[in-house]
Amino acid sequence: MKKSDGAAGAIPQAEMKGNYLFKQKIAPYLFVTPYFLIFFAFSLFPILFSGFISLNDWNGYTSPIFIGLKNYAEVLGDSRFYMALSNTLLLMVMIIPFQLILGFLIAVILNDRLMVWKKAFRLLNFLPYLTTPIALGVIFGILFDPNYGTVNFVLQSLGLTGINWTTEVWPSRILIAMITTWRYAGYTAVLFMAGITNINTDIYEASEIDGASFWQRTFQITLPLLKPVTVFVVLSTLIGCFQIFEEPFMIFGVANKLIGGPDNAVLSGVWLFYDTAFSNQLRNGYASAIAVSLFVVIAVISFVMNKLMKGKDD
Repeated sequence: MKKSDGAAGAIPQAEMKGNYLFKQKIAPYLFVTPYFLIFFAFSLFPILFSGFISLNDWNGYTSPIFIGLKNYAEVLGDSRFYMALSNTLLLMVMIIPFQLILGFLIAVILNDRLMVWKKAFRLLNFLPYLTTPIALGVIFGILFDPNYGTVNFVLQSLGLTGINWTTEVWPSRILIAMITTWRYAGYTAVLFMAGITNINTDIYEASEIDGASFWQRTFQITLPLLKPVTVFVVLSTLIGCFQIFEEPFMIFGVANKLIGGPDNAVLSGVWLFYDTAFSNQLRNGYASAIAVSLFVVIAVISFVMNKLMKGKDD
């Protein structure tokens, strides 16, 4: 009887060991497997496939023809590629400072303890980020139409001359910069608000006791303590500027059928990639080489900016 009781007690113990082994060793991998499968299918595989296609001459239908680095040699000699890069750098200069300043000020105001209806204003602040590209094209196309637009109507009502927003080089760049800043300033503000909420409130209370004003607390306490968040925001905004496509495409490509805007003034790298791959050219191999080249440029600039902003102390 004792032996049989011992044998009966050994079975639950083995089951417990099996359950423990499954929960501690196997189950975690099962839970994360769907993420890695999705990441591989929709992120890693397209990146690797794009690198492979960039070494081939391929129109998307016939069999790829391996040509080595000829696509990259063509990219280095393509004036439109350099035009797209220069346009992107100009838009970065026009967007990043205003987007950061506006997002920071909005975050500071919405986090102030004297601010009323915070939740409502935070929702309104984030709504532009949720606006679809089609809505952007329709709304801003109506507002900034050179002939019948609301903005020019207001300017002319004030005795000023209307601006050819969609037919001249610099007005079109200013238009895209304004749309992009308006759309993403709320997202930038959310990032800054998250950083501000992590700052110890005792610091602000001590500064108030010492008689520090609102702006003194903002620029002498909040801004220095937000340096890690600021570095992240600058880098993410910089990368976002290299990915500009929807705003100029909806305003100029869809509404006005003008690839790259007037004189290619707002032609971005992603738009050049799109035009090369999906227009009448159907040069998917060359478009992939453009995409890889843009990735290299973004990686280099992001690395340099990260080093410059963090400084030696970090």
